[in-house]
Amino acid sequence: MNRPNNVRRVGVAAAAAAALIALPGCGSDTSAEDPAVDAAPAADPTRAPEIASWATVGGIAVPLGAVDGPTSDPGRPFTGFTHTPQGAALAAISQSVQLSVATDGQWSTILPAVTAPGPGRDAYAAHRALVSVSGTDPAVVPDIVGYRITDYTDTAADVSVVQRFPDDSLAASRTTVVFTGSDWKLDLPTGGGTAVTALDAEPAEMVALDRPGR
Repeated sequence: MNRPNNVRRVGVAAAAAAALIALPGCGSDTSAEDPAVDAAPAADPTRAPEIASWATVGGIAVPLGAVDGPTSDPGRPFTGFTHTPQGAALAAISQSVQLSVATDGQWSTILPAVTAPGPGRDAYAAHRALVSVSGTDPAVVPDIVGYRITDYTDTAADVSVVQRFPDDSLAASRTTVVFTGSDWKLDLPTGGGTAVTALDAEPAEMVALDRPGR
């Protein structure tokens, strides 16, 4: 199915109304120096995060992890994610939704908190200042049903977020997050768009996010 207009409006990786929105990490192996120190467990991008609750942001429900974040206070920009694939996925989902539905009075506070500095952020800010966004159309708000991590390193992750729309159509939007400082943040594209793909069915390898009452 093709829902280009709806996906652009509420796609989880898309920032509202416009040009919205890896280097492998190195770690020291202390176990070689001290046999008593166990090596850190390998990252598993296919393991689902434990979900504590769901928060509604601009009409879209996003998952909040019990372990992997966010740790920020309710109503604040989503920050505080674990340095794991699960933390990266939860950041990609919650931060991109929060930025995409941010109103005119919110986006300038949310943008620097949930995005990495760079030309993508600069381009977003320049364009967002020229448009007005007051809310999300309830008729096209999607459910976030799961995700796939298509690439993961210690410093960057590509997350394909799977969404189901009210007419039962499916789409996946690609979001990139980078680990900067001590947290995952959105790495906004500079090309003025987001990679969105229509789906015929939920991917077999999708990490499902089951929401009570859905």
